Amino acid sequence: MADINKVVVKKQWFIKSQTGKVDDFYQAASKKTLGQGTYGSVIKVKLKNSNQQRAIKIIPKSRVKNPQRFLNEINIMRNLDHPNIIKLYETFEDARNVYLVMELCDGGELFDRIIAKGHYTEQEARITFTQIVQAVNHCHSNGICHRDLKPENFLLLNKSDDSPIKVIDFGLSYIFQENELKIGGGPITGEKLSMSTRAGTPYYISPEVLEGKYDEGCDIWSLGVILFILLSGVPPFYGPNDSAILEMVKSRKFSFDIPEFNNVSESAKDLIRKCLTTPDKRFTASQILQHPWMQETGGNKSNLKLNFNALKNFTSHEKIKKVALTYIASQLSESEIIELGKLFKQLDKNNDGVLTIEEITAGLNKLDSKQSKEIESIISSMDTDGSGTINYTEFIAASMDKSIYMKEEKLLHAFRMLDLDGSGKISKDELKSVLGTDEQYKDLNDEYWENMIKEADKNGDGEIDYSEFVEMMNKTK
Repeated sequence: MADINKVVVKKQWFIKSQTGKVDDFYQAASKKTLGQGTYGSVIKVKLKNSNQQRAIKIIPKSRVKNPQRFLNEINIMRNLDHPNIIKLYETFEDARNVYLVMELCDGGELFDRIIAKGHYTEQEARITFTQIVQAVNHCHSNGICHRDLKPENFLLLNKSDDSPIKVIDFGLSYIFQENELKIGGGPITGEKLSMSTRAGTPYYISPEVLEGKYDEGCDIWSLGVILFILLSGVPPFYGPNDSAILEMVKSRKFSFDIPEFNNVSESAKDLIRKCLTTPDKRFTASQILQHPWMQETGGNKSNLKLNFNALKNFTSHEKIKKVALTYIASQLSESEIIELGKLFKQLDKNNDGVLTIEEITAGLNKLDSKQSKEIESIISSMDTDGSGTINYTEFIAASMDKSIYMKEEKLLHAFRMLDLDGSGKISKDELKSVLGTDEQYKDLNDEYWENMIKEADKNGDGEIDYSEFVEMMNKTK
């Protein structure tokens, strides 16, 4: 049962399967497609009546023999929550297609960046590879195996040299182990399932996938291939056609005895070997992140500061304000919060994609005794999904600057998300419809919802109109 003093909010509640037509909400921003995924093409669009640009993946139903496959992709994307994993905002469906509305990444594929550069320096490769492995570690920590990791499935958020990387295309992904929250932050429980489907791309596929029995370690093999390519510009397993490439993969034989590796450090080669080995000796994503080569900084580590007062302010917000902030955080594009994304990863010492009380406390400058006592209740307030840890969206909701969430279009969208009937007012029944279906609310009576309305209802009419909503959002305690 929910604590009557708290509000439970889960990011995935806001990623809705919409019933209207996609064209009523979005207009194409360009005739050119941005790329091709496992099942469909991707186009750039603009959200009508706003400046928000997004990407839509169009999946023709005729091309998907197993409809459960793309429902699986939607479920996985709805629940994953990491700075280096593409965001899903909402979905649409008509007679012919399913539409996934996602974050727009303007920087193109990592594949094209590698081709343009030839190869990366070790420092450049480390920065890029770290982001990829952090995302994969988050997937594995949540019982998800990607199964098609390759440079074409990493997008750059923008065209800058230090652009964040985003893992995309979960069309072949598999939930190999459930956690108690059904992915998204709970401890892993239940039996770990092995996989047998031959999924992947020849250059990057692992030998055991070809043999038909494997686990999430297949992703680590792909990471080893990707690091080899980042550092050299050439693949470790190659051939004139797919069958020749696959024979090379099965042999597990590759060589650093090529000119491209003449100036690559022994430490980098060691890490590649730890990935491109038999499953029993292969590193996990977590072990990769602890490898000495990954720990070298090259003087490029960010040292951002966590703002104690911003987190403290969040605890005093009205319940509806916390709901609205979580919604806004779930809808932001990474380009609006790049520094917060870096800070989140800096705090996440074990790279599992969630923050513990210890990690947040360690990220704060020396706390006095009063602040040390407050930190536990602050983190409890931030943990709006009740998982016991702080996920990325919760962190953004509690940390983002007022200048981000007080923008007119953000406020309007948040208000409309709660104003289900479009009457211009939020009622207790609408709040119940948005939030109250969760198990944690089932025993709460009407008084809980009425009190939630009262927190922002200035004129006492039992509902919250837009001006009352904006006043509540603008208020600083």
